[in-house]
Amino acid sequence: MTTDFVNELAGIVRSAPVVFASRNCRETLRVMFQHPESKCIVVCNAENEPLGLLMSERFFLKATGRHGVDMFYREPVVNFMNPKPLMADIATPLEFLRTEAATRPDPLKNDCLIVTRNGKFAGVVYTSDLLR
Repeated sequence: MTTDFVNELAGIVRSAPVVFASRNCRETLRVMFQHPESKCIVVCNAENEPLGLLMSERFFLKATGRHGVDMFYREPVVNFMNPKPLMADIATPLEFLRTEAATRPDPLKNDCLIVTRNGKFAGVVYTSDLLR
């Protein structure tokens, strides 16, 4: 793919907080509160490869909507992440990403897209940024 695509996608990539898959929900909520500006948290393995996505608002609603909050806090964060988020390499053309994002199921239409570089986490793209 050409450098134009890299520059095009790189221009809209945002940073996002990362937690390791070994974290529990309490630790992940702390990270979320430390980054209130972020719409999402990316779950990665020790090699910084993305494994899943947590949308902050949805995760917070699950945290506050459960009766056994203590049980929730101890649960592994991987139990609540989307294990198959839309992911793309930094070299992916924007038009392709727009099409892929638009064809997601309605509950996931506004989820962030995970961007990788050589398989490692590089950032996220908000769906609203794809439409500009």
